[in-house]
Amino acid sequence: MSASITLMGSLSPEYLDQFSVWLDKRGLKGAPRRLTDNQDLVSVVQVVLESEAVNSASIRTELLALSDSTGVDHIYQSTMLDIHTVGVAVFDMDSTLIKAEVMDELAVEAGIGEQISAVTASAMRGEIDFVESFVQRLALLKGLSSEVMDGVYHRIQHMDGIATLMSALHHYGWHTAILSGGFTYFADRVQVEYGMTEVHANVLEIQDGELTGKHLGAIVDGERKKLLLTNIVEEQGVDWKQSIACGDGANDLLMLNHAALGVALHAKPLVREQAPCPMNNLGLEGILYLLGMTSAQIRALSV
Repeated sequence: MSASITLMGSLSPEYLDQFSVWLDKRGLKGAPRRLTDNQDLVSVVQVVLESEAVNSASIRTELLALSDSTGVDHIYQSTMLDIHTVGVAVFDMDSTLIKAEVMDELAVEAGIGEQISAVTASAMRGEIDFVESFVQRLALLKGLSSEVMDGVYHRIQHMDGIATLMSALHHYGWHTAILSGGFTYFADRVQVEYGMTEVHANVLEIQDGELTGKHLGAIVDGERKKLLLTNIVEEQGVDWKQSIACGDGANDLLMLNHAALGVALHAKPLVREQAPCPMNNLGLEGILYLLGMTSAQIRALSV
C-alpha cells in the first residue's frame, strides 16, 4: 500500500496549509484526510502519498525536526498496513504498555530507588549495555520479599489507550505479544488483563519467598526481541508487511526497525532519532490512526 505522513497534535488550518507547501517543495503529493473530529482533544490528519519518498531517510529526518520544533508529531510510513488483514503486533512492556519501569519500582521497595533508576535511564538511552545493566540492577534486589510484587503491580498505571488498541487489534484477529526486558510476573498479568496472545519476558528467581538477585533462562534483550518478532511472524504465517512493533527504549530499536511499522512511543531522544515512527502526542490508541482508522471507527469498536 501507499506511503503516508500522519500529523498528530494541535493542527490549525494555517499550519496544514504550510505543511501542504512543505510537501509540494519536496515533490510529495497526496490528499490530507482528517481522522479525528470535534470529540477529540488531539487532532490527527493523514496524508496518503501517491508514491513513496525518493529518500525516505532524509524525509524522516526533516519530519523529526518539524516534530521537535512544532510539538506536532509528523510520522512517515513507507507503507500503510491494513487493520482488516490479520497481522502480528508486539510490544515492549515497561514505559510502553505500563507507565513505569518495573525494576525501578522494585528498587523503591528495596530502598535503593534512586541508585537503580539512574542505571535504568542510562540503559534505556543506550548509554550502557542493557544486559550488563540488567544483571547489575537485579543483583541489588537480592533479599527483597516477593510479597511486595503484587502491590507494585496494582499501583502501576497502564498506558493510555492500551484497552482501545488491544480491543481493536483483537477484533480484527491480530496476534499480540509482549516482548519485555522486564519480568514475567508483571507481563503475565498485563497479558491476562487485555487478552494478549503471548508473553516473552525475564523470569525472576525466587527462593524461600525472596528474590535471589538472579534470573532464570535467557535475558530478553534487543537481539532476542528482534528474533522473537521474526519467529512469531513466521509461526503465524502472516505477511511481514502486517507486522507492528512498539517500544520506547534503546533495546527496542532492533525490533522497531525490523517490523513493517515500528512505533517509538514517548521515546528517549536516541530512540526518536533512530526509530521509524516516533509518536509523542497520543497513547497507544495512536497506532490505530497510523493504520488509517478514524476516531469514529475506533469509538464504534469500543461500544
